[in-house]
Amino acid sequence: MARRTMLPVLGVAGAAGLWEAATRSRLVSPTDVPTLSSTLAVVAELLGSATFWAGAGDTVRSWALGLLVSAAIAIPLGYAAGASRWVWQFVRIPVEALRPIPPIVILPLALLVLRGGSPFTILLIMQGTLWPLLIQTTYGVRTIDAVVLDTARSYRLGWWRRVIFVRLPAALPIVTNALKLAAATAFAVALVAELVGGAPGLGQLLVVAINGNDLPRAYALAVVAGVFGMLLAAVFTLLQRRVAATR
Repeated sequence: MARRTMLPVLGVAGAAGLWEAATRSRLVSPTDVPTLSSTLAVVAELLGSATFWAGAGDTVRSWALGLLVSAAIAIPLGYAAGASRWVWQFVRIPVEALRPIPPIVILPLALLVLRGGSPFTILLIMQGTLWPLLIQTTYGVRTIDAVVLDTARSYRLGWWRRVIFVRLPAALPIVTNALKLAAATAFAVALVAELVGGAPGLGQLLVVAINGNDLPRAYALAVVAGVFGMLLAAVFTLLQRRVAATR
């Protein structure tokens, strides 16, 4: 346990030390990369700024709404497609046609129609997270052992009871892993949408800092975004472990 805790801490400390040493020794130009100490000082200023917290709140709101809408559509549909070949045949062609399209491709069209803002961000998040969630959920429901299903049928469990009491618990580990990946993707897409589309949030604050040539603030915002991504990974990893522990 101590080793599992210390190794990530040492990795972060090593990266921080390299950053500070490279900038202090002028190996990297300070006009390109500010020192870590000056960046952390700006992070402290940001944490005391109402503007920062308003932007962070906008980003978290768009991230949560986009991920929630994607999960509300993809998980039930994925369960239905995994449990019924008729449902899968019905949705397979649209899914295979739309799934390969990355959010960056539909960005200009979405920007033209929605003209930025939160709906624009939520739409891009859905495009980036809906299809992986749907495919992973379908796969999780389909990979259940046939012997388990035969046993459920021998006990005369109906189709709905097999879905709820057999397929649902069996697919949960794969679904929670898909949610973990989708959460990280949703956050990255939210930042890109705010950077390009001008939606309020951390991405918009980053654009303002870059346009104002305020490098310490730009790097500070990038550090905050990275920390938020780490927290997301930790929360969904904990969720995965809880689900695994209940099986």
